[in-house]
Amino acid sequence: MKPSFLRLAVLLVFVLAFKSLSIGQTNSNSSDASLSGTLMDATGGAIAGVIVTLASDDQAGVPVRSATSKTDGSYSLSIPAGRYRVRFVRAPFVPLEYIVDLRPEESRTINSQLTLERLSSKVIVTAQAEPLQLQQTSASVSIITRDEIEMRQAVFLPEILLYTPGIAIGRTGPEGGATSVFLNGGNSSFTKVLVDGTTVNEPGNAVDFSNFALDNIDKIEVVRGAESAWYGTDAVDGVIQVFTHRGTTRIPSFSVFGEGGNFSTGRSGGDFSGALGGFDYSAAAAYFSADGQGPNDRFLNRTLSGNFGYSFSNTNQLRLSLRNNTSDAGNPGQTLLIPVDTDQHSALHFFSANARWNLSTGTRWAHEISIAESYNREFIDNPGQEFFLPGSLFCPQLSPAAVPAIACDFPFSATNQYNRTSLNGQTSYLLPKFGVTAGYQYEIENASLSALGGNHVRRNNQGGFLDVHGLPSVVTGSRSQSAI
Repeated sequence: MKPSFLRLAVLLVFVLAFKSLSIGQTNSNSSDASLSGTLMDATGGAIAGVIVTLASDDQAGVPVRSATSKTDGSYSLSIPAGRYRVRFVRAPFVPLEYIVDLRPEESRTINSQLTLERLSSKVIVTAQAEPLQLQQTSASVSIITRDEIEMRQAVFLPEILLYTPGIAIGRTGPEGGATSVFLNGGNSSFTKVLVDGTTVNEPGNAVDFSNFALDNIDKIEVVRGAESAWYGTDAVDGVIQVFTHRGTTRIPSFSVFGEGGNFSTGRSGGDFSGALGGFDYSAAAAYFSADGQGPNDRFLNRTLSGNFGYSFSNTNQLRLSLRNNTSDAGNPGQTLLIPVDTDQHSALHFFSANARWNLSTGTRWAHEISIAESYNREFIDNPGQEFFLPGSLFCPQLSPAAVPAIACDFPFSATNQYNRTSLNGQTSYLLPKFGVTAGYQYEIENASLSALGGNHVRRNNQGGFLDVHGLPSVVTGSRSQSAI
């Protein structure tokens, strides 16, 4: 009798405990909400491996639930009702973030399209009409990131391009001397140079890289080979494109720096960036100066940069980028054979601006419209004569202080002004392994040159292009793989 009563009591305890646990689980899960959806790229293809994180909005950044999208791009989560910050993250795509209010037992579906992050080292923007992941392009490309710039402690663009295959650098004299970049063995005027999509070449000519500072630059793309189909006749040997920094942090980021060295060399600057809702901002200023090793070797450079964007949605964005460089450099001349020219100098002023609108209509249609403006100002001045050529009718002594030499110091002053304004538009239809882009470009080039008596000259350019690209599949045995 006693053992039976004991067994009955133990059984009763187990039944009550199981019933209590079942009721508790039912009560805790019956009011849960569910969140699900599918994640795609600009071509409509599924994106696997996207980390989906839900964090309580009153404790932003604290993970509550997380999931990873499957091979078909789908994901699903079950979570107690409340207000959450939903975040989708996967490199090299731009992270997405939403605020959602989930009611008890609600089933919410969020299907999203992720766009490629143009500043990612795994994305190439310049090689084709639409950005592609690096492994999807057949172009010969080099990408330089901000980490590499900082590691090499480079100050000006030619210093970092020295380590890029296929590039040679030529510079006359010390810092501030005229600097040319030769890509793939071609002429310096055969390489197109872009800053956030704006062409900065002088019309039909090269770029003087002497004052091209690296402040506020996050990425540099170098594309080797003819790219004239997209960029016109300036791009015979290739394209170099520079991308400025964008704000990403909700808490504003601010930094300043200063450094100095021999020959009165000094460098300082600061930057300020962040993001607020759909608006992101970045602004920077920098200063560089050096006296050089000898008379009239001085160099002064100032840089201002700004990048501002607004996202109406992840497929509808506006962006404005601005960049301004001014410099002044002394030119002592060929001091090995002739006296130092202590007053000749050259001043450069470079400015670029780009306003761009990117819009997607549907899952496969992508459109881009941009307006670009750039101008270059060159002022070369040699106000006085410091040496002359004895016995020459073409180089008489003009100043009592001038000394005889084997060459002539001609006083002169020259001003050259260049300007480029362009309107660019393109529309693309994209599939996972196929894409078609049609575009139109209209450009106005202006110049005023001292060699032409200061007269104004103008040229209008326009052109269209059609780009068709595909990613074929190669069948090996019973398996099929993508050919890149």
